Amino acid sequence: MSVRPWPLLCLLALAACGGNAEEAREIRLLRASRGGDTATMRVLLDQGADIETRNPGDGWTPLMWAAARGQGGAVKLLVSRGAKVEARDRRGLTALMAAARWGKKDGVASLLDSGARVGAVDFNGWSALLWAAYKGQTDMAGYLLDHGAALNARDPDGNSPLSLATRAGHDKTAAFLRARGAAPEPLVTASSDR
Repeated sequence: MSVRPWPLLCLLALAACGGNAEEAREIRLLRASRGGDTATMRVLLDQGADIETRNPGDGWTPLMWAAARGQGGAVKLLVSRGAKVEARDRRGLTALMAAARWGKKDGVASLLDSGARVGAVDFNGWSALLWAAYKGQTDMAGYLLDHGAALNARDPDGNSPLSLATRAGHDKTAAFLRARGAAPEPLVTASSDR
């Protein structure tokens, strides 16, 4: 029989928050979202945990964590409980962009089913497709294109998914984008690594 150390974790989280039970709930909700632990998430949300709580470092919400980890069930639960699908982190990433960047199809599918905008852009003007191309997520790029992403979308510097995949050395992704009809083009600018 496996025993979960929840009482100890709860006490540690509570101590880390200076004894504030509400903050401890939010920390536990973020952790449960990352791991896709929907049972714990339900309990915490029923106890009043803030569904839009933010991770202190990056500003990620539970929905962003669940999506980026490919936890489709957790994404669906959070959306059904009122999580903001278009919430942004400190860099302007939405949950959809985070999931696409890491190639998490379950997260992306759940978000698109929940009304996430496939063409939304972060504070640097990058869409989910631009992130997928830059990170060499070929299957994700195809999935996004099949769900309405613009093949020749450009960031403010003029870079397209094809130019970003090429610059990052993702030959398979670049070949896939060309096969889907991306126009050949030179790299417009060398932006800093994202």
